[in-house]
Amino acid sequence: MAEVMGMKYESLKRYIERLEGERPVRNRKPGRPSAVPARIRLKIRNCYIEHYRQWGPRTLADWCRREGLGDYSPTTISRIIEDIRDRKPPKDKPRRYEITAPGVMWSEDGAGFRDYGGKRELLVLQDECSRYKVNKRLVKGPANSDDVYDYLREAFDKHGAPLVLKHDGDSIFHEERVHKLLEEYGVINMKSPARYPPFNGKMERSIRDIKSFERAMKRFDSNSTLQCRIEAAIHDLNEERPRPVLGGRTAREVFEGKHRTLPDRHRFYNEVMKAERIMLSESCTRKQKDDAGRRAVELVLLRQGLMKEITDVSTYSKAKTRTI
Repeated sequence: MAEVMGMKYESLKRYIERLEGERPVRNRKPGRPSAVPARIRLKIRNCYIEHYRQWGPRTLADWCRREGLGDYSPTTISRIIEDIRDRKPPKDKPRRYEITAPGVMWSEDGAGFRDYGGKRELLVLQDECSRYKVNKRLVKGPANSDDVYDYLREAFDKHGAPLVLKHDGDSIFHEERVHKLLEEYGVINMKSPARYPPFNGKMERSIRDIKSFERAMKRFDSNSTLQCRIEAAIHDLNEERPRPVLGGRTAREVFEGKHRTLPDRHRFYNEVMKAERIMLSESCTRKQKDDAGRRAVELVLLRQGLMKEITDVSTYSKAKTRTI
């Protein structure tokens, strides 16, 4: 049979033994008995409970040495109190949002480039719903308030001002000229949380795509200019590249095709300011105070259906996040 099947005799024999269960099962050695006497185990457990389950295994190990009960490792003590330790539920993931219509929120960011030894900064303004780049500008060196003012006004005049402008809180947006421009068009200034880039994740991804396209084009066309490569990258992202997150459509198709009636700008602004005042009055910490403006914008957008909250699928039924 082994010859017919093209196998060695020993291999066929081992295979038949496995099928028929004839191979003897090795007896496993019994578990190692605990090295901690029962009376000391009881004292450790009682100490853990008396201190409201706040002492960890390392603290209990030091306590045992101080009390003269013995020198035990934290791992050993962890096994002793394993069945009475509090089980913490898994932490909720950061909340994720999606804007439901174009023109509701735009995001702004910049990216640095080197061009023949000189410093250039690319300013990009993007619609959050469609990922459409409504404007861009390549300036020499770090951008100043005049550069930001000019390209913001140009985008507002061409596409209409959004309800909310999201940015990373750079000092440029606190300049008087830029601040007055946003007030003139009735745009709410929303700052991303400090040291949390994922909050502006769509813009971060767009900057990464632009840089990746620019580097690839430079390798294949070394004679092209930086301005030309950036123009090509943004044209690709806006006009040609179908996006799975947009249902296979391009950014322009969503930006021009998915429209809905936006709320009155003045009424929206007043509702956000009212929500912010309430949150400021309820703030207990400096962080809550700093986040009051952003949380007020999120609350009003969710209430009016202009933003939806996205939840990852999870088996933890007590998670606080949900889909609106």
